[in-house]
Amino acid sequence: MHSRRCAAPRCTRVRNSRKSSHHARARPCSYHRFSPGPRRTIRKVGEYPAAAGRESILITRVRLLVAFLVVTILASCGPGPTAVPSQPAASASASAGPTKGGVLRIGYGAEVDNLNAFTSQFLTDIELTMVEGLIVSNDKNEYIPVLAKQVPTVANGLVKTRSDGKLELTWPLQQGVMWHDQVHEFTADDVCFTWKYIVGTGSEVYNRNSYLPISDCRVQDKYTAVMVWDKPSAIYNGLFEAVLPKYMLEGKDIVKYDGYNRSPVGTGPFIFVEWKSGEYVRVKRNPNYWRGKDYPYVDEIVFRFIPDINTRLNAVKSGEVDFAQMTPTQVKDVKDLANYNLTLVQQNSWQHFDMSIKTERGAKIFGDKSVRQALFMLIDKKTIVDGVLEGTVQVADTVAPTTSPYYNPNVKKYPYDPTAAKKLLDDAGWKVGADGIREKAGEKLSLTALLSSADAIGKLYWQVIQQNMKAAGVDIKIDTKDAAARSQVWRSGQWEVQISRWVLPADPSVTGLYSCKGSNNMTGFCDPVMDEQMIKSDEELDPAKRKALLFKAQELLAENAFSLPVYYNVNPIVTSKKLVNFKASGTNLGSFWNVYEWYLGK
Repeated sequence: MHSRRCAAPRCTRVRNSRKSSHHARARPCSYHRFSPGPRRTIRKVGEYPAAAGRESILITRVRLLVAFLVVTILASCGPGPTAVPSQPAASASASAGPTKGGVLRIGYGAEVDNLNAFTSQFLTDIELTMVEGLIVSNDKNEYIPVLAKQVPTVANGLVKTRSDGKLELTWPLQQGVMWHDQVHEFTADDVCFTWKYIVGTGSEVYNRNSYLPISDCRVQDKYTAVMVWDKPSAIYNGLFEAVLPKYMLEGKDIVKYDGYNRSPVGTGPFIFVEWKSGEYVRVKRNPNYWRGKDYPYVDEIVFRFIPDINTRLNAVKSGEVDFAQMTPTQVKDVKDLANYNLTLVQQNSWQHFDMSIKTERGAKIFGDKSVRQALFMLIDKKTIVDGVLEGTVQVADTVAPTTSPYYNPNVKKYPYDPTAAKKLLDDAGWKVGADGIREKAGEKLSLTALLSSADAIGKLYWQVIQQNMKAAGVDIKIDTKDAAARSQVWRSGQWEVQISRWVLPADPSVTGLYSCKGSNNMTGFCDPVMDEQMIKSDEELDPAKRKALLFKAQELLAENAFSLPVYYNVNPIVTSKKLVNFKASGTNLGSFWNVYEWYLGK
């Protein structure tokens, strides 16, 4: 699965699985041919589902996905509303045709850590303005071609199973596409170079595991790349959402090369201009964009970093921005603004509580399943959903959205039950000490929670969790770091507990998140039996068989108590009523997939 890790509002993807802060492509990713995937619901404010039982999901490379604190509204168990167009009714100016020019002002979340599409956890939206891939997912959860001429399928003959059992996939590429330097042409060499970098040692690509089954990438000709999988793959279409320029990066240490990581070169509709640390990233119109001289319509886009949610809200109210991702707690504040539209985007994403056993202390405490289950039962998900998030999101019990064909409603659930939790801890030898904190063999059950300073909602729900845990004899301290530093610590595994989000692609795979060697498994937990189910699901081309495998994987994940889904995310996006052609997407690749078509009406 491609997923993205998300820590606070902005856009990123858990690409194959990426953590995100804006809409961290926790990138996670998608697989177009086998299923349309979960349909995210887009609706105007006021069109909420029936409020019956809010029962229980990813962050999903998730780009991830894209990292505002993007939180997803999922339809409740009652009858859901009729989906409405992602772009609100066009203004009168839209009927006159696209307007060229203007500066689009984006109120972004926390500042990005770098501008490399394969290593940043918070980049998706900014990335998609400059850097294109072979594919992207649209507002209908479909994969559509970008630098590829077609999305390969068995039906169109571009996906074949060879006599030796290997899968061969052919990518026909767009011709005449120039990199932003207007000297070098995008070719199949760039595609294969990107693959070699991703699978190479030390690449630090968040969804690297999803590319490892590709055993070869060869340049058939200038405009055709052919890839070979050693075995069948059900997830090939969610890969290569970005392509790197070989001419610029060959021979470079890409992870550390600021010549690209702070000023990327792509083929996209906009060209990098400036990154003013702590303030903004600015891109300008690409006058030689390959889709035609009319695109893009906007002259410039400025991504202004506004990590504080109240400051971002004030920027919207004062008309300082044309686009911003808000939090669920701000829906009431923006739903009636005269000059803005509000769209609630159901994401393929969920918040999850994790523990790390990569430290000696973590292994000692969290290696005991009873302790993990007890901690799960001390998290009052309903209070978080109905209180902190004001009922705008839905409790999650598993890693697939309730709208997904892969959603398993029968997994083991962990309702808030402090009495049962206390008994589990007592039986495991964790006794309450004189100070009210449990201890065992001289070790206090005092835990440190990793939190991004940009995660305003996280600060609120951790207060609820701290209070509930303390009442049961578990002490929680909060370690707050800026988004980039938090991401580094998370990736190292040198932390104890945390809550963050995954954003998944249109068609999910969770192997990169929870397998023993998963590139986004920073917890250290490992179950070979669960691995087998996940890996087989990635290789199974039959949708019914794949579903059964993913159902079993979800059951094992819940039974093992490796990770606790807390709630499904909804992404409230406010856009100026002047902005035309915005079409929201709830996948890990975010909502900027058609930014070249956006324009500012009069």
